[in-house]
Amino acid sequence: PEPPQGWEEGDCQSTQIQSPINIPPIIDESIVIDNGNHATIKSLSYSTINSGEVKFDNNHKWTTKELDIGYLNIKLNHTEYKYKIHSFHFHLNSEHRLENKQYPMEMHIVHKNMDPNDKDNANLVVGVLFDYNSEYEDNQFLNDINLSNEKEIKNASFLSLINKDDEFYYYKGSLTTVPCTENVNWIVFKDIKRMSYGQFDKFRKWIETSDTKYYGRGYGNARGPKDLSNRKIYLENSKTKLSSKLKGLKYMKNSENNN
Repeated sequence: PEPPQGWEEGDCQSTQIQSPINIPPIIDESIVIDNGNHATIKSLSYSTINSGEVKFDNNHKWTTKELDIGYLNIKLNHTEYKYKIHSFHFHLNSEHRLENKQYPMEMHIVHKNMDPNDKDNANLVVGVLFDYNSEYEDNQFLNDINLSNEKEIKNASFLSLINKDDEFYYYKGSLTTVPCTENVNWIVFKDIKRMSYGQFDKFRKWIETSDTKYYGRGYGNARGPKDLSNRKIYLENSKTKLSSKLKGLKYMKNSENNN
């Protein structure tokens, strides 16, 4: 469910390429196991983040737009782009789902295109999913940004979470908050990051006591998944090798849909 006010603005009512989405199993016809033809991260030039280097607001967003915190160089559909980090924030629970599973938390690293005239590719957002377990150790990145006290950030590095050669899903979508503009290149990393239950609980309590808008009942600020609308999702840097049986299933699904 989504909040009752504000979601009629912009593209929020569109049925074209809205985000987030449920990323289906690999055998689904919407998944393309790619070899970099559609998305290749050329470099991640991210510096460490410390206290005083970011501005913070009540919607759980660390704003970095005035600073050279980092850049992402990417090749999309044979064209190279350079994006600068604008901000990063968290959603509880995850907005994207993998094979119908929703995870406890998702981090978004929002990037802005260095070419302000390219309106169709104005934004690039990196999504990182988190799961917790009472036996998991604290996640170092989450410790470094100190979820319970944002004033004590110390040497936090996105590179402790992601690598340009890691498996990721790429698709074209929208912002997940108003005005839901459909000009976002999405990268969702496949690997699920671990955190301790204690870290998750700190974040949950932080959201519950903040001024952030609730998107539905109870705690949480995650928009629900939207229809894929015939989009393709490209799995890049894939380490998955389909067995003959799975290849056959995928071929059969494609044939049935084409007929």
